[in-house]
Amino acid sequence: MYTNFERLPDEKKERILSICIEEFAESGFDKTSTDTITTRAGISKGILYHYFKNKKNLYIYVVDHSRKLIGDRIMNDLQSVKTEDFFDRVKEVILIKQRVQFEYLTETQLVTHALLHPPSGMEDEMKEMLQKNVDHYSEQYLEKLIDRSLLQENASPEKVINLTMTTLEQIAQKNLQAYQEKSMSFSEILEKVEPELDEYIDIIKYGALK
Repeated sequence: MYTNFERLPDEKKERILSICIEEFAESGFDKTSTDTITTRAGISKGILYHYFKNKKNLYIYVVDHSRKLIGDRIMNDLQSVKTEDFFDRVKEVILIKQRVQFEYLTETQLVTHALLHPPSGMEDEMKEMLQKNVDHYSEQYLEKLIDRSLLQENASPEKVINLTMTTLEQIAQKNLQAYQEKSMSFSEILEKVEPELDEYIDIIKYGALK
């Protein structure tokens, strides 16, 4: 669908994508000006529409590119995780994801806002994109590591995964917001996040009651 853009030299393609990511992340879909994008990129609006047909297609392409960039980097870094204990692995997943999100802060901001607050008329596309993430990344490194025989009867692997990841993702998002708002430095967050993750993992793993 975007073969004309894909055929561009990598350097030119990455420059256009970088500018689009910055503009959409800062201004959102509605307030982003294609005039600003084309001026910064040194191309005409006609060329931009030759690549993507319209602003909506451009936005969807840029968000999906950012989603894959972040997801593929996380999956690559996860190759270094050797533990097969589910909770230890979840902790490593969250720490790796946190580091990658800090590295790709603008892309993370764009994808997060697009998925949580999709532009009007793009709800279905964003929902489909979110499902791509779930289908492509989630089961590869979590569900297979749970020994069902060790779980209580009502504690299915799916429930354990959902509870654990939902809780720990909230911690990660809180830290990401603190970093974006500059209320905490990167080193301060990294120093704080691991013991906080351990505390929540222990509560989930062993329960809060004596």
